[in-house]
This record gives sequence, C-alpha cells and structure tokens, in this order.
Amino acid sequence: MASRSPRGPDAPARGGPDHGAAPRSSPARPTSDLSAGARAAPPPADAPRRTPRRGTSDPRATRARELHRKAADADEVAARYRRERDRLVLQLRAEDPARWSYSAIADALGCSPELVALVVRRSR
Repeated sequence: MASRSPRGPDAPARGGPDHGAAPRSSPARPTSDLSAGARAAPPPADAPRRTPRRGTSDPRATRARELHRKAADADEVAARYRRERDRLVLQLRAEDPARWSYSAIADALGCSPELVALVVRRSR
C-alpha cells in the first residue's frame, strides 16, 4: 500500500525540530570522561552502599505501596468469594430450577436477577 504522505524519503521524520517539537535541552546520554577501556574508581569504603530501589523514604509513597498490595490481596479474596457464590448459585439452580428461579436467588442473595442470569449463562 502506497504512503499518502507528500514527504519524500529524505524528508525529516515528523515530530522533529522542523515540526514544532522542542529540541532537547541536554544530550540524550551524559558524556563521560572515561576512555573506552577505563573503569570508574570504586566508591570509598565508608560510602553508603546503594541498594536496589524497592521503596522510598517518602511516607506517602510507602503508604501508597502498602495500599496497592492490600488492594491486590482484596481482589484475590473477592475473586475467591465470587467463585464460591457462583458455584452455590449453580448448585441451587441444578437442584430445583422451579423453586430457585433467577428472582428467587436474587432475593436470597440481595442482588439483581440480571447478575444471577449472568452467572448461570456464563457457566454454560
């Protein structure tokens, strides 16, 4: 499929400095004084060791991380509860569909008949 762009193959890519994008204020990579084979000097023995960044000293970030973990745990627990609920709904329907209509199950659970229908139809 041919390109609809009026630009030729030698035209600059869109989004560059010729198309309104701001140029970088600093080089993409910092320049280094090290030659190709040289290595940086090791840090002094009394310098604190850098550990991988697992957390932060900001208490808000720490609290946000804790809440994120709790939310993930709560999602797992909720999924387990939904699986058990669905299993019980399906057992009731299989046992006596005349007695356990969608509306009867919905009343017993305290939910909508549409949710019960979704559970039953999803199992088919």
